[in-house]
Amino acid sequence: MEIWEGSTQPELEYAKVPENVLQESGNGRKKRGWKWGILAALIILLGTAAGISVKSQSGAHAPKGVEVYTVQNEQYYVEYSEQYDYWDVITVEYPRIEGIDETVMEQLNTLLYDTAMDRVNYWHLEPSDEVKDFRKEYFSIFSSDVFCEITYHSQYLLSAAYDECYAPGNPIWYVNKTQRALTVDLLTGESYALTDIFEVDREFVSLWDKAVADTLNLEYADDDMLEVLLDCFWQRDEEINQEFFCRSFFYLTQDKDFVIGLALDPVLGGVYTYEPVDRTSYAVLSMEELEAFKKESGFWEKYELSEPAGEALPCVDKKENLWLGESGAAWQ
Repeated sequence: MEIWEGSTQPELEYAKVPENVLQESGNGRKKRGWKWGILAALIILLGTAAGISVKSQSGAHAPKGVEVYTVQNEQYYVEYSEQYDYWDVITVEYPRIEGIDETVMEQLNTLLYDTAMDRVNYWHLEPSDEVKDFRKEYFSIFSSDVFCEITYHSQYLLSAAYDECYAPGNPIWYVNKTQRALTVDLLTGESYALTDIFEVDREFVSLWDKAVADTLNLEYADDDMLEVLLDCFWQRDEEINQEFFCRSFFYLTQDKDFVIGLALDPVLGGVYTYEPVDRTSYAVLSMEELEAFKKESGFWEKYELSEPAGEALPCVDKKENLWLGESGAAWQ
C-alpha cells in the first residue's frame, strides 16, 4: 500500500466490489454488496493506518541518538611544580567527548573533568581558608592519582567510573582511596544522580547492604546500621558530615547492570590514616533486582533503548604517579 501526499488518493483496488456481488438479483443485494465491500476496505485501511500511526508514535518518544562519537581519556599531570610551599605530584585521568552537540559536549567535558579533579581542587587548587590553614601546618607533599574507565557508552548514555588514591599532607600517613562515578545523557547533558532514578529508602538500602555483605562474606546490617546507611545515602547526618563528605554513586556495566556505591571522603582532621584506607562500598545489582525501586524519569526510556555506540579510547602517554602509582614509593 502506498502512502500518498496531498489531497489526491489512489484508488483502493481491494475496495472494488466483486462482479458476482453486483450480479445478485435485487437492488438490496447490490447495495449490501457495496456496503460490505466498502466496510471491508475501510477495516483494512484503518488497520494499516493504525499500524503506521502506532509505529510513528512509538518512534516519536525516542529521539535519535548519537551513533558516532569518541571518548578520549586524557591526563592532568604535574610533578613537583615548585609553585607551592610543598611538593605536588598529580596524575589525574579524565575522559573527553568529541562528536556530539557542541553545547552539550562543552557542558559534559567540564563535568567529567571537574569530577576527576574533585579532591585535587579541594585540597590543592581551590582550598577553603580552613584547608589553607591545614596545609600550612601539615603539608609536605600533595599527591593524587586517578584512574578513569568508560564502563558503558550507547547512543544515549555514557558512564564513567573513577578510582582515586590521594594523600594530602604526606603520601605515607595520609593515603585515602575513594571512588566516584557519572552517568550522563549525551543528548541533553543531564547527569543522573542515584536518587533521580531510584527510590532510595530503607528497603533499597537493605537490598544494597545484603549484596555488599554477600560479596564480602559479611553479616547483614542491623536496623540501627541501616538507618545510618540511609542517612549517608541522603547526606543528612550532621555528625557524619562534619567528618566526611558522603557520596552515593552509580554507573552502568556493559551488561547494563548497576554498580551502586557509597563513599566517605574525609574532611581535614579525618584525613590522617596511618595506613591506606578505603571507605568505599559498592554492589552490582541487576535491573530485575531494582525494578521495584524505579522512579519516573526520562532516564528509563533511554536506558531501555540503549545499544552500544561510540568509541572509548585509552589515554596516550599516560604517566605513573611517583608516590601513589602501582609501583609508587608509598607502597614500598
